[in-house]
Amino acid sequence: MSSPFHQPQSRFCARLPHDVILAIAAQLASIDPLGPPTHLPPLFLSCRYVHAVLHQHRKFLFARICRDKFDTRAAVRRLGPTAITTTALAFQLKKQTLALKRLRQCDLSSCHLTSDLWTAYLMFMENDGRNYSHLMHYAHLDLFLERFMDSTLWAHRESNLGWPVDSTPNSLVVWMLWFTMSPERLSGMTAERRGKYMDLLRPFALIPAMYYPFHAPDSHFELPDEGVLPQPGDEATPLGLVPTFREPDMVVETVLHYCRRVLIMPPLIGLGAKMVFIMLAEAVPYDPPSILPIDRAHADPTDGVRPTQADFIEWASIRGVQLYRPGSWNWLESLTPEQCRLETGASWRRDLKAISASLDNDWNRLTGCYDPRSFLPLKGVVYTFGSITGLYAGRMQASRSHMLSIPDHFRYRDVVQLDQMPDLTEFPMVAELPVFVRFREHHCIDPETPVPTGISPDGLDDNLQNAYLPHPFVYRHVGRTLRVEVPNSRIAARYEDFEEGRPNSHNPRTCRMCLQSQEEDERRLRARIDVYQERLVHGDYEDAAADDEDAEGVDADPAFRSRSGSVSSDASDVTYYFGDESNPLFLRQLRLEREHEAEAIVDELMSEGVPEDYEEYIENECNGIQDIIITGEVLPRHGEAWHHYHFYGRVRKWDGLIVLVRIPTQFSEDMKQIFRGYLIGNQNFVGSWRMYNANPEAIPLEGPFALSRVDHTVAAPHGGGAQAASTHPAAGVTPESRPRVAAAGTCKLTSITRRAHAAAFPRSSMHISPPHDRGSHSGGGLTPAPRPDPRFTRTPDAASRGLPTLSSDSPPPSRARTDASRALDSELAMHRTAALSNWQQGAAHGEPMRGSSAAREHGTRTSGARTVRIYAGKLFDPETLQLLPRRVITVSPASGLVLDVQPYADEEAQRDVDLSAGDTGGEAVVDLREATVLPGFVDAHVHLFLHPYSERSWEDQLTKESLVERTVRATVHARRTLMAGYTSVRDLGTEGAGDADVQLRKCLAGAEPLIPGPRYFCANRAIIASGSYGPKSALDLHRDGVEGVTGAEFVDGETECARAVRKQVGAGADWIKVRRSSHYRVRTRIADVSTRCARADIQTFTDKELRVLVASARQLGVKVAAHAQTWRAELLPENGGVDTLEHGSNFGPDDALLDAVKQSRIVWVPTLSVFHETDAEKAPGGRWDSTARNFQRALARGVTNIACGGDTGPFPHGDNALEMKLMVRLGADWRHVLRWATLGGWQCVRSAAWEGEEGAARIEKVSEMQEAPALVGDNEVPFGVIRRGFAADIVASRGDLEDGFENAVDRSNITFVMKGGKVFKRDGLELV
Repeated sequence: MSSPFHQPQSRFCARLPHDVILAIAAQLASIDPLGPPTHLPPLFLSCRYVHAVLHQHRKFLFARICRDKFDTRAAVRRLGPTAITTTALAFQLKKQTLALKRLRQCDLSSCHLTSDLWTAYLMFMENDGRNYSHLMHYAHLDLFLERFMDSTLWAHRESNLGWPVDSTPNSLVVWMLWFTMSPERLSGMTAERRGKYMDLLRPFALIPAMYYPFHAPDSHFELPDEGVLPQPGDEATPLGLVPTFREPDMVVETVLHYCRRVLIMPPLIGLGAKMVFIMLAEAVPYDPPSILPIDRAHADPTDGVRPTQADFIEWASIRGVQLYRPGSWNWLESLTPEQCRLETGASWRRDLKAISASLDNDWNRLTGCYDPRSFLPLKGVVYTFGSITGLYAGRMQASRSHMLSIPDHFRYRDVVQLDQMPDLTEFPMVAELPVFVRFREHHCIDPETPVPTGISPDGLDDNLQNAYLPHPFVYRHVGRTLRVEVPNSRIAARYEDFEEGRPNSHNPRTCRMCLQSQEEDERRLRARIDVYQERLVHGDYEDAAADDEDAEGVDADPAFRSRSGSVSSDASDVTYYFGDESNPLFLRQLRLEREHEAEAIVDELMSEGVPEDYEEYIENECNGIQDIIITGEVLPRHGEAWHHYHFYGRVRKWDGLIVLVRIPTQFSEDMKQIFRGYLIGNQNFVGSWRMYNANPEAIPLEGPFALSRVDHTVAAPHGGGAQAASTHPAAGVTPESRPRVAAAGTCKLTSITRRAHAAAFPRSSMHISPPHDRGSHSGGGLTPAPRPDPRFTRTPDAASRGLPTLSSDSPPPSRARTDASRALDSELAMHRTAALSNWQQGAAHGEPMRGSSAAREHGTRTSGARTVRIYAGKLFDPETLQLLPRRVITVSPASGLVLDVQPYADEEAQRDVDLSAGDTGGEAVVDLREATVLPGFVDAHVHLFLHPYSERSWEDQLTKESLVERTVRATVHARRTLMAGYTSVRDLGTEGAGDADVQLRKCLAGAEPLIPGPRYFCANRAIIASGSYGPKSALDLHRDGVEGVTGAEFVDGETECARAVRKQVGAGADWIKVRRSSHYRVRTRIADVSTRCARADIQTFTDKELRVLVASARQLGVKVAAHAQTWRAELLPENGGVDTLEHGSNFGPDDALLDAVKQSRIVWVPTLSVFHETDAEKAPGGRWDSTARNFQRALARGVTNIACGGDTGPFPHGDNALEMKLMVRLGADWRHVLRWATLGGWQCVRSAAWEGEEGAARIEKVSEMQEAPALVGDNEVPFGVIRRGFAADIVASRGDLEDGFENAVDRSNITFVMKGGKVFKRDGLELV
């Protein structure tokens, strides 16, 4: 029942539809983006009718306002898309606006204080740019925190023996000091206030015995463990029962968040205080001591380890605590459409750009790591693998009076043993010492067995003082493998180095987790099928659907069937799907488009009743990682200043705790330290370090530290992969000199889907889904063999548009393989085995292993080989836009397809290159380790039958050169194009050469083409309206063409349009090209009296004629390209328009059209090169200037559906790369440009058979090797990316793409060209 409303009803308003009123309300709410929607209440009071409409739809309206004003994407990822309903959003809007208003008032005595602080903290945790603006620019939270620090942080400490209270408000405030600290605020803080804050934080930061910085005792590695927490009566340490962990019921709190009761623990005040304490200490400016030498060149080598002024300056420029990044309001606008789709999804991925995504691990620790004695089935990722890799630098708090990096021994001992907190003057005095270290991660991949957990000599813990590793143990680093051995035992474990962009060796066929998961899912699936069949036999279909879950989980733990906050209803009538038995429409299909308003309506309906058997679960993808070991060392230049150390350690799976041992190389082993901490925001490594002490009764000496990543590049260890031996008894490091002879195997990534009780397994993405999604996957839970863990994750690269990817939403590849696929796989395995055998035999007989220079120069090895292996120093992946290091590409010349792409070790590559001179079992080797390998380039707009206008005008070429001459020229142009690295082109018109392009295509195609050239897509004759194209006769003004030669096919009327399309398709055209406007201008003959009219860009076809042209082509399965200088909305395919637009040098003044193009599936080929080369003056406002500004405007607006095509022909063939160069000059990212010239090129020129749902299904099966040219034809094979099943169109450049892009793509630096598995250019020499 609505409240009474006395304002009369307006007749005008009563005529307005509800959606108009709601749109007006939404606009009013967005006038002031910060704070509550203050402009909305007057609209509620305007009249009775408006009030009734807004009251009726208030939840929908408030949900929309919440999405517009606040950040909600993190909540979708963390709580699941089904939790973020209309009601939840409306509730959250009210909750957050009320909290902002109260915080703005700075009322520290408010009864809502704790609730409001939780709201603010969670808003920071979910901030992607908008929440920060509300908290800082509306609520002025920084002023509130200052008042709290001044008066409340130490309040009520008399009840805690003088120690500040570890309370929820205190913890939240300390952490929000980091969230709110900006560089300007930090540098502008007075020394007095900074010192006051550091004094207030000193007990929290320096006394970990009182304020423990870990989620569970650091002495235990294997968690959860029922005996991990001290029990009454347990034996006391010198510090009592330390650490004194509270019971989970005392730690966890219930926070109402999006209408869901979330169990969460307050952030650790000890950890947050350490981070803020060091952040404030780093802001103190200081100058390097003047008595030190200026730099290393001026230092005396006999001084030994000693810093220089340059070392101090470098250290002072580095911050161990990186400040929080607030983000921007409209940050999504700077992303590509593909990245936007991932960011707005419901899954956590490793490559998300959102600021909130960097805090997902921290969120998962707070919501899943409050009880170390029990296993929470839906705990999320707490450590993202690869996070610690790289160069880290920062500082540790150390005693001013000691050369050693420890706090004052006696003061520290006295303080921690006192019951009553002493005066701050009695606390240990601390200073800062630099820490530099380069870390590497090493992963144990199933089926390898991890090194066992260590046991301390007294048997009381998991050997924390040796980083949870056995004592002693030996590790050695060989190539990309870390081998860990335990002396006097048979324990030997193999760990693989993590390298960004390089997949690990995980193989679903040998991974125990994958195999057991598949068996479990098969068992469950059979059980479900049996239940369905039994029910259907008795005609009880509804009971079959209702009891499906019972049949599936008869042996499952009921505790895994729900999550805190799940909604249920006994009277629910929501079924698994909407539709009927013969045509079920699953609910997930209604949600695929991610349209927020539509979802809000669906969620509103679903909130009325959710199935009783509703179950949340997490989709996982197995990556095989069972354990992570970390090693590291100080770089030599840092060691010369701050001493040399090496590190080793382990990551605790339960909460992502990183434990490291630092051992000095020039001091006694007793000087080693143990570092324990977490990665905060995936950028700051913060925690507590302590000194090693063999006496378990000794009081550990501790202090805070903070490091942050300063470099993501990790070099190989010194000494060619072998490290010097360590003298520390717990960890010996020995060199390894034996060559690695094992050949690399084939590895594929398999997607595994698991339910809630399988959440303890590796995964790459996480989202919570309703039960009706499960039937489409073949993954499942794993029985408790060796139990893996979900916190070690791997995320597949973001999928490119139209390319197959394996993700958590797609089933694993079927084991049923085609005969062709099996044959290729067996062929690959046979050749690798033969190569290894031959190498071993040659080595046994002492035969030299030298490569044949003649073979390299003339390509004789590849001509008859059954497979070709290409060793690439770098490989550009247009999918991920990354340069992947060290990849070996296996190619089948017989099929012309790529068989495999894998990382390689240097030893393996050198062995294969050395073997290339001898019998390699039918394999050839191409050594491109010093080059960058790319997919073959694609020019989406060429004219092979034209040559530069600077040599001869267009009219003269058409009217004074014979068809024979033009055809011979075209063959030369084709060869030049291929040798420049362009393995595919689309020719958009023969320009007077009739059907010669169709015949030329025949000569370029096939396994043994008559002439060398690229894949050739042709459009035959462009279709144009009468009177609008040349050449034009000077005598017969009404005749099109000169002596029967026309530059295009002239048509008028809808009938002729349809006939022309049908004739060209019947003649063999791959594409239809239409001229929407005439570059030569329709009214050129009026130029002598009206230059303005002569230059006018006039539409040549009527809208009906254009629709007929497009419809006729679509009916015949052919795509359409349009020549047009000016963009119009009717040209977009969504409006019945074309597939690609050529030129498009004028978007008009309205940005709305640009936005429509950005959202469209049309591909734009801007042809910058022809404008650049045909405008000799390049004057401001001229043809080239306007074209360049038009392209830059499109880039700024986010248009990325682009392909590279230069309109090559009016300028020299072979200079096709000019288009890429110009794009980069005008501001495009070179990575995107390469994508537009490779993968984007294929997506542009490919046939209609690759489009739509059928095309997507076809793409998913590319890896089955059914798209070989012999089966589908040269122009149907997929290309543009180097991946299994795609065409082996491969080029290589000796240039540097990152530092010299234009030089790298220039034809002079293209040293290798392969098309369809056949080598046409090698070592810069043409082989044909």
